[in-house]
Amino acid sequence: MIDPIGFLAGRAGRYQGMGVSHDGRDFAGVLVIDPPLNPATLSYRFTATATDGELLHTEIACIGRSPTGQIEIVHISNNIPGLQHFRPGASDDDELVLIHGNLADPQCFREVVRLMFSNETTVRLSYEWATPGEAMVPRSRVDLVKEPA
Repeated sequence: MIDPIGFLAGRAGRYQGMGVSHDGRDFAGVLVIDPPLNPATLSYRFTATATDGELLHTEIACIGRSPTGQIEIVHISNNIPGLQHFRPGASDDDELVLIHGNLADPQCFREVVRLMFSNETTVRLSYEWATPGEAMVPRSRVDLVKEPA
């Protein structure tokens, strides 16, 4: 498993692109991966705005190490009330996977967020999720390109 802080720290910057929401609407996406605040913490922000200007989604993810060295990931967003706790999933050199909930329990909300980098300047951000009683399926995605520094 990769270190999500190190993985994202090397890719800090602002990315923009077009995507498709879970309900089929086109949107402009902006992903900002902030440089680490210190060696043990990092955050990113993502916003999806429909072509008509409606804010579809905005989230902030804080990733850090606990005092015991464990990775902790907390999301806040406009779509889910309160804090959403994630854990790192099976990732590789080009992909970071974040998991919320018990993926094997169809009676709870669960979500998988993937950041898949095809190179140092291009990333696909995708979301799979399911509400209680639903099957996990891909819901939305956006292809983003890093802006020059």
